[in-house]
Amino acid sequence: MRKRILVVAIAATCLAVVSIPARTRIVSGRSGSTPQPVGNTVPRGPSIVLPAEEGARHFLGATPRHLEWVAVPMGSRMVLAFVVSPERSDRAPVLLVTGRNQGASDWLRAIADQAAAAGFIAVVPDVLTGQGANNGDSDSLHTPHETARALAALGPKEIARRIEAVRAFEVASPASNGIGARLDFDVQASTMMAAVETGIPSHARANFVLSGASFPAAITFLQRETHDHPALMPSTSAGENEHAQHFAMLAQAEKARPEIGQPGADGANTSYAQKRPDLPADFYTAKATIENSKLKKEWVELQVGDVKMRTWVEYPAGTGKAGTVIVMQHGVGMDTWVRGVADQLAQSGFIAVAADVWAGIAPNGGGLDAFQYVDDALKASAKITPDETMRRYKAARDYALKLPRSNGKTASLGFCAGGGNAFRFAGEVPELNGAVVFYGVPPEEAIMQKINAPVIGFYGENDARVTATVEPAAAAMKRMGKSYEPHIYQKTTHSFVLFQEVGGNPAAINDAWPRVIAFLKKNIM
Repeated sequence: MRKRILVVAIAATCLAVVSIPARTRIVSGRSGSTPQPVGNTVPRGPSIVLPAEEGARHFLGATPRHLEWVAVPMGSRMVLAFVVSPERSDRAPVLLVTGRNQGASDWLRAIADQAAAAGFIAVVPDVLTGQGANNGDSDSLHTPHETARALAALGPKEIARRIEAVRAFEVASPASNGIGARLDFDVQASTMMAAVETGIPSHARANFVLSGASFPAAITFLQRETHDHPALMPSTSAGENEHAQHFAMLAQAEKARPEIGQPGADGANTSYAQKRPDLPADFYTAKATIENSKLKKEWVELQVGDVKMRTWVEYPAGTGKAGTVIVMQHGVGMDTWVRGVADQLAQSGFIAVAADVWAGIAPNGGGLDAFQYVDDALKASAKITPDETMRRYKAARDYALKLPRSNGKTASLGFCAGGGNAFRFAGEVPELNGAVVFYGVPPEEAIMQKINAPVIGFYGENDARVTATVEPAAAAMKRMGKSYEPHIYQKTTHSFVLFQEVGGNPAAINDAWPRVIAFLKKNIM
């Protein structure tokens, strides 16, 4: 039986980045089920709090920030790390969040979210990667005794080696300013240690009592010692209002009846139940969009190796030939919102094909829908490598080209992780006719060299993790004689198509989407 998942937010990338050490982004996205207040621990704008351990899952589910799991290379092996990116336009220090006798627990990851709210690239190393039953996922360690036994088996030297690998990897990332810090928790002793470890000469260190009152003081200490002054962080009253609006709208969306709807932001979609006909659905309107669409649509199963890949296909009105858009899922998988985007493309005259490339990640062979929490699906999706992802999207394109209504022209389009995949797909499939990239990173130059199709990209200024890659990509594409047209929008967040109502996002989507349709009409109609 499939379990219902409510996705709260979205994110990012799974490809190597131009001009930096190779980074394999397995998957990214916002985790959790329906966001619910947990005492006073739900984040409200830039104010930071120490999350309650029992409410960490809901805490992560309510964050507007970008979350992802990253595979960090360690020789022939890898260690997983959980990364939360801040909303800022400049480079940031990297803060490792670790805990005595803990792996990448929900609680440590919720703390990392709050560190990101303060401006840090917050990272929780999963030092127990591969230490589960039969060398499996660390999530199979269900009790403190099992965790302690696995940590003891690793030993202090191996744990330190894994943490250092994660630190070095993230400090070299494009959004990092080269400074590394550490926040280490010892629950048994009720203490936390804050230290600056790399990037500046004075490696400051301080110990704090583990309490709600001391946690902001520890963060302030690290901000001061790393000389960090975040740019475009939501620290003004306007920023407070943006995040307050985000949480208020989430609460309203849970209560609103689809046939009534509630008012939204001017300029973007204006109702939880109904959307503007010329824009794709956002978080609040996706479900109603699919339910109310009159276009022909169907699920098909494509056999890819030993996996049956569920694929959503939606057709434009009429019976004539049409170009096909391969819609690539965002960081939390092929959910209702992705199908809402597919519907908008079909409304504009294109065949939309959206494959669930996470097929087979669940124990019973299912995909995203087999998990109760998106967070669990994100980590499980690590088994789908970038190469396998490309193979599955190629299978979806091959199927689309055989449809009776196909005109033989195809384009890729994706968001976050799907944006990076859409960019890479243009190199993996040189016959592609176009690629649309929403806040996704570029592929390695060896793959970029094979691109023949024009590429258009859309990015938010307050998304340094991705936007820092745009200029090097533009330079590389120009040097190779390729067509790449990037657009960066001011005061705009990462997932501005999913959340169209905050900050500069309304103006961004209003400008970007007409450009997308014009691009696709030019290249695949």
